[in-house]
Amino acid sequence: MRRMNLVRIAGYLSVLLLFSGYTASGQKLGERPRQSATRSLAYNATQETMIEGTVLSYSAESATPPMGAHIVLQTASGSTDVHLGAASYLEANHFSLAKGDSVRVVGASSATRQGSVFLVRVIQKGGQSLALRTAKGAPLSRAGARALSPAQRSQLAIQAGPR
Repeated sequence: MRRMNLVRIAGYLSVLLLFSGYTASGQKLGERPRQSATRSLAYNATQETMIEGTVLSYSAESATPPMGAHIVLQTASGSTDVHLGAASYLEANHFSLAKGDSVRVVGASSATRQGSVFLVRVIQKGGQSLALRTAKGAPLSRAGARALSPAQRSQLAIQAGPR
């Protein structure tokens, strides 16, 4: 008898949720899920450009999304927030940045809640070049990229010129 009451109550609650238009997770039916701040930003390869400038500051871990290493780059048209991805990936590839370094970056701008950020696909400093994203914009610092051999990484860097 007691089990029948519990089954009946569960049935009533299910019907109530159905008629209220909400899912069990509290999301309104038909509503798109919100993007979390930790998700990758959309990289639009068709909007790819190259910018050059001087590093004003370097941060290995940003307090604001997208998380990871950032530089503020002083260009001819002003300063730009530049996202580099995981600082550990830069370190693993013996690529360091400091205030005053002259760099060239290839990538695409993306809008965030805090403003615009430049997502880097390839960075060059002096004679050193490092691919940070695939041609489609996927970060190489993710687990799959760690499986690349040094020769494959070099090949990506060679192919990484502006489009």
